[in-house]
Amino acid sequence: MKLKIAICEDEYNIQFLLEDFVQEVLNGYNLEYEIEVYSNGEEFCRNFQKNDFDLLFLDIELKEMNGIEVSKFIRETKGDETIQIAYVSGKTGYALELFEYRPINFLVKPVVSEDIKKVIDKLLLLTNQYEELFRYKKGTSSYMVPLQDIIYFSSRGRKVTIHKKDGNDEFYDTMNHIYSQLEGKRFLFVHKSYIINCLYIKLLEYSQITLTGNIKIPISQSRRQSIRAEFLSFKKGEL
Repeated sequence: MKLKIAICEDEYNIQFLLEDFVQEVLNGYNLEYEIEVYSNGEEFCRNFQKNDFDLLFLDIELKEMNGIEVSKFIRETKGDETIQIAYVSGKTGYALELFEYRPINFLVKPVVSEDIKKVIDKLLLLTNQYEELFRYKKGTSSYMVPLQDIIYFSSRGRKVTIHKKDGNDEFYDTMNHIYSQLEGKRFLFVHKSYIINCLYIKLLEYSQITLTGNIKIPISQSRRQSIRAEFLSFKKGEL
């Protein structure tokens, strides 16, 4: 699914900054997206159609037609309840006025990349795309990877390596906790040290699996029968 995002901001430096931050976050998640940028509320409303966008970053202090008036147009005139609105403002104290338009967030200038990331994370959660992403932490930073881009996980003790199409990364976790996010989503827990993505299986043998790139992964003796059954379910489209 392609995310459609609009930015309505009349300060060009902030407009460019918001667009850069949105691109940075979405490129990091390998998600398809389209961004449209507007410099005033009138232009946005003139071009707006119901269900056009998933998310709108909206400056409240727009000249002539301000952000609150744009919100009223979206929710009341157009009757669009699906678009998520993230307000951007140089001031605080709008809470009561904005509440009735059900914003996803309120960002105070100067906006930083982490602000945008929090908004997009919440959007993904609300649109159920979060379920197709694997989330992990390194220190205080959070990361997300599309499930389809993960080839397999391997572990040594609590250090886990996530093997992706575009390279590897390491973090600390347990394989049981990782699998709790992945169970029922085309992943097989084939060995205490390996979780693999069914999409990349080239060959399933009695004691090992060969993945794309001729990577050999052992299957625990105790799991051989159940893994074969789970893989057959995947092939039938049941997993």
